[in-house]
Amino acid sequence: MPSFKKVVLLFLALVVMGLVKLPFEQAYHKQLRSRGIIPPALSVEKWNRMGQTGLAGVLGGLRSVFAVAFSLKAHTHFANQEWYELKKDYELITALDPKNPFYWNNGGWHLAYNAASWARMDPDLRPVQREAVEREYLEKGDAFFQEGLTHLPNDIDLWAQIGNMWSSPFKKPDYPRAALAWKEAAERGNNGIYQRRYFYTLGQIRGREHEALAYANKMLKDDSRHVRFPTFRTLYWCLSQLPGVPVQLSLEKIFGSHEQAYRELYNYRFRVQKEGFYGEPLDDTLRQLIQELNVPFKLDPFLNPRKQRLTSKEWNRIMQ
Repeated sequence: MPSFKKVVLLFLALVVMGLVKLPFEQAYHKQLRSRGIIPPALSVEKWNRMGQTGLAGVLGGLRSVFAVAFSLKAHTHFANQEWYELKKDYELITALDPKNPFYWNNGGWHLAYNAASWARMDPDLRPVQREAVEREYLEKGDAFFQEGLTHLPNDIDLWAQIGNMWSSPFKKPDYPRAALAWKEAAERGNNGIYQRRYFYTLGQIRGREHEALAYANKMLKDDSRHVRFPTFRTLYWCLSQLPGVPVQLSLEKIFGSHEQAYRELYNYRFRVQKEGFYGEPLDDTLRQLIQELNVPFKLDPFLNPRKQRLTSKEWNRIMQ
């Protein structure tokens, strides 16, 4: 009997010690999770989706291994166009391995590109339904990328995915959202490509033309090589002609010659028409160059509209 009392007392002592330690251990685990040292806790819903084998693996410290296994399962849902199940799988995968950028990129890409494209072309949906479902998956993809950034705030590729998604002319462009993403990517990576993408996107937002020009001037101050890119040159020249700009750049200053200016502005006109780039002085300048250079009917976009861009080879062949 005395031994039984000792066991009971020992048990009660352990319980009391556990209760005393619990708040400190919980606070310690919370601190570790906030610092990204250990993964976040799984929700009840995610525990339920794993099954007994998955639970055993996670409890055994195999979270990343089971993330791989569930990603293979998600690929099956992709092949079968089961988008709801795919989304749920990637929510579980990223909960298991939240510091792996591949899963955030891949899951968001499936939603924003594959699922959205499927909705746009689904013959079983009416046009208004296609529009709504496509928009829904674009927003789901954006939300997935944004959730990834809460775990990986400096991941440039995630910011670029958002920028690509909202600036694509083949989707539903939202240039202010795209500009914000490109700006974040450019600031984190100091990458010339992302800087130019931010500049180009600003050039597609009405009312932000002066901001775009100021940013381009800063880019050139830091690295004059940006001006080597045709889209940069053409947009920069158009913006430099804005009312109120103290020094309006000449065509020679940017393009080197009037012939080169005509070719590049001719091609840039497609971007103005199809993608909304700034091009206020473009048509007047092209008309002036047509007269000056005696451009023939075939290369006159006002008399002979066409979808094909003008190459240097074609220009030289016709103008000889």
